[in-house]
Amino acid sequence: MEMNTFCRTVGRVVAENPVEEVPAMIAEYLPEILGDRELLTVEQKTLPPDGYGRHDVFLCPYDNFSIIAAVWPAGIVSPIHDHKTWCTFGVFEGVIKETRYRVSPDDPGGLDVIPTETVEWLAGDVAHLPVGGDDIHCMHNPTDRTAVSVHVYGGNSVKLGPNVVKIYQQAATAAA
Repeated sequence: MEMNTFCRTVGRVVAENPVEEVPAMIAEYLPEILGDRELLTVEQKTLPPDGYGRHDVFLCPYDNFSIIAAVWPAGIVSPIHDHKTWCTFGVFEGVIKETRYRVSPDDPGGLDVIPTETVEWLAGDVAHLPVGGDDIHCMHNPTDRTAVSVHVYGGNSVKLGPNVVKIYQQAATAAA
């Protein structure tokens, strides 16, 4: 499947299905395009001089979804965060270690989290976050090489800005 076909397919999935089902449905199509070595331009795979890179690949003209390429330098760890909109992502190159969390019942402020699951995603692997909660996670490139992932987000990523609602911290009891 080439990118134009994928975008049309995603557009149909978003338009014709309940939002709760959209990330899982997109996850069925994303592996096919991740295998296309010409999917991303050189610029979309380029690491900026400082930190993590985020490059727009496609913005739906109706603001229904966006596709971005994320470029992860060796060893980088994102903050623990949740999302404004739904998300499906896949690894294009390298390895991404994802840790998912839940809010600690001991934290009345709701910012302390406890890890619930850690998965290493390899090139071609796809995952999605649930809609409406339980979408707290952290992404980490555990290798000494750059990694690239492709993310499909609900909405227009340029207008929304970073797709983050809150930044969390790992609960002290969970770290011990």
